[in-house]
Amino acid sequence: MVKSLSGLIGKRWISNYHEVTKMHKLIIIGAGPAGMTAGVYAARKGLAPLVISEDIGGQANWTKNVENYMGFTDIGGSELMDRFKEHMDAQRLTYEARRVKAIRRGENGVGFVIQCDDGREYQTRALIIATGKRPRMLHVPGEAEFRGKGVSYCATCDAPLFRNADTAVIGGGNSGAQAAYDLLQLGADVHLITNENITADRALVEKISAHPKLKIYEKHQVRRIDGGAMVEGITIADTSGTGGTGGADSTGGVGGPDATAATEIRLPVAGVFVEIGLEPNSQILGDISQLNDDREIRVDCQCRTGIDGLFAAGDVTDVYGKQIIIAASEGAKAALAASEYLLYKA
Repeated sequence: MVKSLSGLIGKRWISNYHEVTKMHKLIIIGAGPAGMTAGVYAARKGLAPLVISEDIGGQANWTKNVENYMGFTDIGGSELMDRFKEHMDAQRLTYEARRVKAIRRGENGVGFVIQCDDGREYQTRALIIATGKRPRMLHVPGEAEFRGKGVSYCATCDAPLFRNADTAVIGGGNSGAQAAYDLLQLGADVHLITNENITADRALVEKISAHPKLKIYEKHQVRRIDGGAMVEGITIADTSGTGGTGGADSTGGVGGPDATAATEIRLPVAGVFVEIGLEPNSQILGDISQLNDDREIRVDCQCRTGIDGLFAAGDVTDVYGKQIIIAASEGAKAALAASEYLLYKA
């Protein structure tokens, strides 16, 4: 579960308010791996950064086990983010637990103004956006309840936990097919479910389609996820309109269009991997920075956006590889680049 910063930091957090008129050297928006690392590096450069975020840890908190972050052979995602926070606290960083609504250029184009949902505004000479991405959710009963208890949004992170288990993968694109492939390589039985047809690259589909442990359900929708302490099953319904009762081969399932109880299928599974895409949290930028077709912030090798004083790091950018260790390293780069900007150009 994503952690509340106010709960983690307590009185220190809520007492560190700033006057609207104060001009900060550097503000960092976001407190995931990229934002927290940027904060530590910026603090060590003497920039006294302000970190604004509605939560600490972001997506990393949803990962039950992290086995590919150097220095830790196996650590919970939430625990790893606690370690990040301890490192921030050691640098005595200042935080504000707020949701950022919008960003605009400062007066006469100097610096930036950050507007929060509650109307509070902050001014800064340099700004690092490290707001990450959010997974597209199914919005079905049981999804939120079992997040981190069998429901995962990262097969790269969590597939090894489901070796030889019964699993479901939701999504017929490349990420869904890749998740299915990873699970099959670990001996898992995989139900690949998509509400349309499979759209993954043909080469990837060919790798998995003939596997005896794979069943594909095209034109099926997820209705609910159930279980006790952990996920135990997923219920799907056919939406193809052909009137069958649900198929289970590589050509896709069949069933009635009304998704009534009679046409629903419950699949006993221990893991549900939701792979229907991610959405970058870039909407706060409005039109002040260039985005790619996926609405990720375009950055160069120094995390610069092309706007003087505006930097971005982590999963919200177009940098390849959405992993904790990559996000953290990009946060470090962004802080170093911001420090150089403030020293020589601001």
